[in-house]
Amino acid sequence: MRKKVFIPVALVIVVLGVIAALSILAGHSSSATVAMSDPDLNVPSANMSVSPNWKAQPASGAAVSLGFPNFKVNPGTSQEATNEPYVAVDPNNANHIVVGANSWVVGNGHFEAFAYTTFDGGKTWSSSQPYINRNASRLNAADPTVAFGADGSVYFAFVAMTPADGAVAVSRSIDGGRTWNSQSWASSFTSGADKPAIASANGNLYLFYQNGSLYSSVSRDGANWSAATLIEAGGRNANPVVDAKGNVNVFYNTASSIKLARLSIADSFSVSTVANTVALQPRAAQYRAGIYAAGGVDRNGTMYVAWADCRNAGHGNDILVSRSVDGGRIWSAPSTVNSDAGNADQLMPALAIGRDGVVNVSWLDTRNDANRVNYDVYMASATDGVHFGANQRVSNVSSNPNNDPRTQGSMIGDYFGLAAGNGVVYSVWTDTRNNVENIYMAPVPSSSAGN
Repeated sequence: MRKKVFIPVALVIVVLGVIAALSILAGHSSSATVAMSDPDLNVPSANMSVSPNWKAQPASGAAVSLGFPNFKVNPGTSQEATNEPYVAVDPNNANHIVVGANSWVVGNGHFEAFAYTTFDGGKTWSSSQPYINRNASRLNAADPTVAFGADGSVYFAFVAMTPADGAVAVSRSIDGGRTWNSQSWASSFTSGADKPAIASANGNLYLFYQNGSLYSSVSRDGANWSAATLIEAGGRNANPVVDAKGNVNVFYNTASSIKLARLSIADSFSVSTVANTVALQPRAAQYRAGIYAAGGVDRNGTMYVAWADCRNAGHGNDILVSRSVDGGRIWSAPSTVNSDAGNADQLMPALAIGRDGVVNVSWLDTRNDANRVNYDVYMASATDGVHFGANQRVSNVSSNPNNDPRTQGSMIGDYFGLAAGNGVVYSVWTDTRNNVENIYMAPVPSSSAGN
């Protein structure tokens, strides 16, 4: 029988602390991930080692003239990745835009959720870090989402994680997103949380997040949050929309369908199926991509949702859209928005409806690369909500997803963003034209977006 050896607990704690510190200092390999209990919480680890043989791999092809600019959103010249943008436009000032994104620019072994703010329609930007009430067990922050409150406050939700499982926090800014005044924790520390989505309506904030199931929480004051309400086991990737009457609806997906949950007066949800989905086909690129519902509602209450799908055999992954004119009870048969004839991949759709009622959909598109690796951003619009016009290229330079010294093609973010102002649509995406992942934005005039 082997003898029992008793090691003082204090010594164990010290040794484990030293090992943890050394692992942070040493960095991680390019394939390392921060592992969480929910697979979707896995993200590339901070400060991944750069291969000594890595060289810039810009996409081939010259810049094209589009009639509108491409603005770089994240300031500075850092060679650390910034990806996965979300965008929101101030309903009272279309030149005031707030973008959230994941960024490794801070270094020190972690990544952050950053806010980027412009008051001139994207010409100049400032940056800030909304994670101000830091938790020692959650060193990293990601998955930003933004909403403007009725009083003009900017609310910025994100998930904080590592080494503990994710927890959702919401920060508030009273100066348009330049600085952050307060932060509240909206989900429990005892269970993981991922991919928050936030909406403002009726003087309240509505928050959605997931960890194997989809949950919601409500705040009446922007600081205190109700207990989590289960929407659906297996639900994920929430996208809330608010109609002109203040009704809150949330699109999301399951393993095989797009669904809609409608909020009742009692803060409970009625759930219906929008459409069944067909899993995405394998791709030449290695970055993660999935099926996300991108929804919107016009001033008349007509609802729209777009998603990536592979039901069109031999045509690659396409962008589909469906609409409902009766509040989400009956949905039209899905139609394809992208008009290319080949088998290119169309992924990561975003949808925005302007005050003019025009429905705009943007997406990642590999049609300009025969190898289906390099991508651009495209957009199409429908003035009647049904017939989408010509596909308009939005990015004036193509991006190679492998052209980043840190992520090295493993992650460009799970989604891109789109928001509508007055006669202009703001598209945001992860862009590698500078040999690093940056966030770019294009202000596309409504007259240019395929109308």
